[in-house]
Amino acid sequence: MVQKKVQNTSWVLKEGELFAVDEQSVEKPDGILWRVGAIKPGLQQINALNAIDLSGVPCLNSAQSLKIGYDRLSMLNALKKCGLPLIPFNVATKSTFIKNIGLDFPFVVKAGNFHGGYGKVLVKDARQWQDIQDLLFISNDYITVEPFIDYKYDLRYLAIGERVWAMSRKGKFWKANVATKAFKQIPPQATPVAQGK
Repeated sequence: MVQKKVQNTSWVLKEGELFAVDEQSVEKPDGILWRVGAIKPGLQQINALNAIDLSGVPCLNSAQSLKIGYDRLSMLNALKKCGLPLIPFNVATKSTFIKNIGLDFPFVVKAGNFHGGYGKVLVKDARQWQDIQDLLFISNDYITVEPFIDYKYDLRYLAIGERVWAMSRKGKFWKANVATKAFKQIPPQATPVAQGK
């Protein structure tokens, strides 16, 4: 296994063969485990995934799934089309319209499409909301606003083929995926349906 950073890797598809290139080495992968971190996904990553898809090299998750998952709106759209329940949310494609889509306090604002807890803020009152709107003015990306859910723990599922694993996790603060303070593997069938739990 060779580890490379997505943001520092170039991909070459030559005569049907795929190569991953960075300052350390040139690799011809037999398979790819693509982990999305707290980077701003862009055209470079989308192009890389298209090249991987064209090469036929196995990629986990699939290149198609990763392209959908890179963007919150495309991911939410895919989940909706699958008939899965979604947390209610509002979207503004320009920050100047964000003032029109606030919710009852507290609520969560997500600017852009960062992972790992970045670009997200819990808005507790009108004073803080005014300050957040001023900061969002400089954002060149869409903004989502959704209700705050005071969770007990976060559930994560990993499915590979017919095998499924589940994990519960709790963050130190309000973000479940930041500063994890507790986690454990749990049987998937024993996982309770999320109802604010």
